[in-house]
This record gives sequence, structure tokens and C-alpha cells, in this order.
Amino acid sequence: MERPHLKLPPWAKSLSARLLVLTVGFVMLAEIFVFAPSVARYRVDWLKAHLDSGYLAALALEATPDQMIPDDLEKELLSNAGIEAVILRRDGRKLLLQRDDMPAKVDHDVDLTIFSIPMALYEGLSTLTQPHDRMLRVVGMPSMAPDFEIEILIHEQGLAEDMRNFGWRVLGLSLVISFFTAGLVYFALNRLLVRPMRTLTSDMIRFRENPQDKGSVIIPDDRDDEIGIARHELANMQHDLQAMLNQRRRLAALGTAATKISHDLRNALATSMLMTEKLAHSEDQEVRAVVPRLLSSMERAVYISEQTLSFAREAPPALDIARFTLIELIEEVRDQVLLQNGDKSLPASDVSDTPKEHCKAKIRIELPAELMIEADYDQLFRAFSNLIRNPLDAGATEVTIQCHADNPENTSKFVEILIIDNGPGLPEKAIKNLFVPFAATGRKGGTGLGLAIARELILAHKGDLRLRATGPDGAIFCVTLPLMA
Repeated sequence: MERPHLKLPPWAKSLSARLLVLTVGFVMLAEIFVFAPSVARYRVDWLKAHLDSGYLAALALEATPDQMIPDDLEKELLSNAGIEAVILRRDGRKLLLQRDDMPAKVDHDVDLTIFSIPMALYEGLSTLTQPHDRMLRVVGMPSMAPDFEIEILIHEQGLAEDMRNFGWRVLGLSLVISFFTAGLVYFALNRLLVRPMRTLTSDMIRFRENPQDKGSVIIPDDRDDEIGIARHELANMQHDLQAMLNQRRRLAALGTAATKISHDLRNALATSMLMTEKLAHSEDQEVRAVVPRLLSSMERAVYISEQTLSFAREAPPALDIARFTLIELIEEVRDQVLLQNGDKSLPASDVSDTPKEHCKAKIRIELPAELMIEADYDQLFRAFSNLIRNPLDAGATEVTIQCHADNPENTSKFVEILIIDNGPGLPEKAIKNLFVPFAATGRKGGTGLGLAIARELILAHKGDLRLRATGPDGAIFCVTLPLMA
């Protein structure tokens, strides 16, 4: 099923819009932690300023000889100071100035001699949210005379209004700073990250639409950061992908041709084998002597044709799952491989009726007789035939098939079968292209399909095939198969 082609999102859903909104939001969140202490500090400074004004008004009273001033002057001094009453204590004496004859009722006490940040924040929030005007008694020491304690009575409403005005100014300034900072961050990140990412995404979409067009390959720039490295790596990946697509296209065309040729060649070889078998009854002794070699060559050609035809299928055949012992399968594979790899160096004096000798190589089976698996018998037979025949064709004289010995209790859900040979090992070129069709051949005349087909069949059983070791003393292949549930 073809997946729909994606397009770049509109600006409202793009990274740019999200980046702008998040930046403004984060800056405003940071301003909240600045706003509350600023307003609380403004409240304290406002109260201290009115303490100083009250102290100056009290000095005017103290400057008179009898410490008495007219009522009108007293009210004017307190009005100019913005307070209702002042109490100044000095040398055991108390000086009192108040607007009204009757003392005002105190609703809340504020002691400026004791300061803590949590208390200042709480009192500032309380003043801002207070629905009614309260009379505050503020106790503190004026800045001009820190040795004297003074008390003033003041309405909280004026303080609240000034704090709100100050708060709006701070909020407005915070918004300006937020948008200015967000604009700078947005511009920088948009230029450094968002725009290159949109360009990279657009290039990827263009390449996906036509991966075989060389003009759709990303052109890396001179950036040496992560995005620059990503563009370089993506360009390399696109070049490799185009090369792989071109190779697969050529292989597909070659496979189609090879399938047709192999099919016709197999039919022709089958006919030739029938005619060659009639030569075995020839009266000419030399003709009868070459018949076995000729039949062997034809069998080899038929085998190569069957391998090519089998690999040319688009998908492996459906598995016919059955339950059987693994040793039963391996023993049958051994018998067939030894029979098919008979001694081909027959002397010229031998007649055609001479039976084919068994292979001189040894195939040892070291598997537990009770090991049961569920798999397709024919497909595993073919896979193990390739794995055992390959080392014998390469010159090995002994092949051993055994279970992995690291898990004797067999608690795993998989079983590992090792195919160990004493052959010359695999060449370096074959190791690099071990399971690549037509490439990983380690002997002259090989097709490079044996391991590829074996691995494909084993993977179809949800197993795995890998090379565990190789060297001048031989090679070890490991087959992993799931155990019976």
C-alpha cells in the first residue's frame, strides 16, 4: 500500500509558530517570578517613605517651644504627608499628631523593623487583593533617624492604588521585554534551526517523490554543526540509496532474463542427460568411461539452474509446518550429500556399470535424539544441504553438526546448531558479502546463492544464520531455530 506524500505544515502549525508562542510564554513565566518581589518591595518602600514624611511632620511639632501647633497646621502637615496620625517616641516622651480628635480604629499592624521575604510577598498580595480599605498602623524607624521608633496611621487604599499602578507598569514593561526577547530568540533559532530544518524536510519530500532523480539529492552546505552533519549524512545516504536502486533495477532485469534462460537450460539439460545415459551402453569403452563425468557435470548445471530459478522467486514458498526430530533431518541430509559428492576421479578403465563411490569426507552428527522442532521439513532440508555441501565442495574433509553447548539445560526458546568444518576457511571478499546473492562465493565455479538461499529459508522460520568464526583451520556457521512450543 502506497503511503501518502507529506507536505510542509502551514505557519500556524509549524515549528516557527510554536517556538514564538513558547518563547513568549516562558519569558512571561519568568517575569511572574520578578513581578511578585518587585511589587512587594514597592510596598515596603512606599511605607518607609511615608514613615519619613511622618517623622518630618513630627519634627515640626517638636520645634515649637511648647510642642503645640494650631489644628489647621497639624491637619495640613498630616495631609501633605498622606497619613492620619504620627506617634514619635523620644527620651521617654511621646509626641502625637492626628487629624481628628477621636483616634482612628486600627485594622492591621505592619512592623517594618521585622522583614522577611515570604512575609513581604504575603503582605503585598494581601494588599492587592483586599476588597475594603483598612487602617494600617505602621511601626518602624525613619531613615533620617534610625535610632528613633515612629508609628503612623495610614489608609491602605492609597497604598493599594499605587501598587496596582506600579504593577501595571511592571506588566507592560514585562510584555515589552517578553516580545522583544522572544523576537530575538525566534529570529536566532528560526535562522539557525527552523529554516534549515524546513529546507531539509522539503529536500527529503522532494527526494521521496522521485528517488531516482539525481537532482533531488540534497546538496550539503558548509555548516559544521549537527544540522550540517545531518545534511552530509543524508546526502551520502541518498547517494547510496540511488546506487542500490539502480543496482536492484539492473538485477531485476538480469534476474528476469536469467530465469527464462535457466528454465530453458534446465529443460535442455534434462534431455541431454537422458541421451547421455544411453551412451553408457555404447560398445566403445572410452565413451563409457566419460559418461559418469559428463552426467556429473550436467547434474551440476541442473543444480545451478534450479538454484537460480528458486532465488528468482519474489518471495519464499509458504511453509508446510510439521513436527520432527532434528537428528532425523540432519541424517537424511548427510546421506544425500555423501551420495551426491561421490569420488569423481574414476580411472579410464572403469566401465559405466561401476557404481559411484561414496564421498571420502566425514560428516559427524552430535545432536540429541530427543530434540524436536516444528518447521518445514523440505525447506530446512534444502538449507542444511547448502550449509553442509559448501565446505565439502571447498575442500573440507570433515563436517560436524552439533548443538550449542553453552545452554545444556535448554531453557531458551531457541536452539543453536553449529556447522563446523576443517576446510580452508572463507576468503575476505566472501566474508564482506557473505549473504549477498552472486557475490559471496568462496570457491571456483560457485554461484554465490547457497548461503543467501539458506539464510532466506531460515529467516522464514523466524530463525537466523550467521558466521561465528573462520580461519585457515575451517569455519563455523551458527543456525538459530525456534524450539517447539
